[in-house]
Amino acid sequence: MPWCGAISIVLKVAIGIIRSEQSQYLLALRPEGKPLAGFWEFPGGKIESTETAYEALCRELEEELGIAVLSAELLFDYVYEVEKKIFFSVWQVAHYSGDPKPLAADELRWVDKRQLAKHIFPPPNRRILQHLGVSLCDC
Repeated sequence: MPWCGAISIVLKVAIGIIRSEQSQYLLALRPEGKPLAGFWEFPGGKIESTETAYEALCRELEEELGIAVLSAELLFDYVYEVEKKIFFSVWQVAHYSGDPKPLAADELRWVDKRQLAKHIFPPPNRRILQHLGVSLCDC
């Protein structure tokens, strides 16, 4: 990622897109007491300085959902900038073991693609939704 070296990244995050056999996406509701509480998001979390994005994805999904990632494919990386620059590494989780549980969320929900736009996501997630082909209003 040579282009990342030219900008000052404050935070790095790995995100997992998990789809069921029925083509539903797994969403997590951010818990009370945390920033952006009440927003829905795709599971994931911070990339530590000693780990790769893939290693962070595996660790975060185990901590947040209690699942073990067996394989995942990088979908895309992007930088979101508002008050600070946040680097996102977005992965499609192809295979995992275990049943997802809300270990770090108030609730988990499986939703169809057409239902994604009916949930309130943090602004940085807009790029992920667009990548998935979800139509969003500009309101």
